[in-house]
Amino acid sequence: MNRNLAQYETARRFSATAQDNEILIFTNANALLTKAMAADDKTRIEALFHNQRLWSAIVKDLALETNQLPDELKQNLTALGFWAMRYSTRAMTENLPLDPLISVNRDMIEGLRAQRAAAAPPPPSEMAGAGLAQLAV
Repeated sequence: MNRNLAQYETARRFSATAQDNEILIFTNANALLTKAMAADDKTRIEALFHNQRLWSAIVKDLALETNQLPDELKQNLTALGFWAMRYSTRAMTENLPLDPLISVNRDMIEGLRAQRAAAAPPPPSEMAGAGLAQLAV
């Protein structure tokens, strides 16, 4: 990778939102799980271990007092996280399909994208007729 591209990539990573990073992490987990569906046992276990660690980190974050998500959402995500961790662990020793994990991760990606879109400022075309007073509100 050339130096300019590496610098751009570094800057892009640091300017990404939390949702962007989370989307990237879930997308990566799904890529590993998808690859593992047609791979050897070692690759499958590595992908499942990665997914299990991802959900473990999410559950830990949800338990922090600094987590500002609504309590009901935290409870639902925690329950989902425990399910994903248990399923990932079982799938390491049993020949369980990986589709349910991929589906849950995909749902998380879609939810994060919706959250990011809801928080985004309106497009410039909608702001064109707005005066400074309206923008300050």
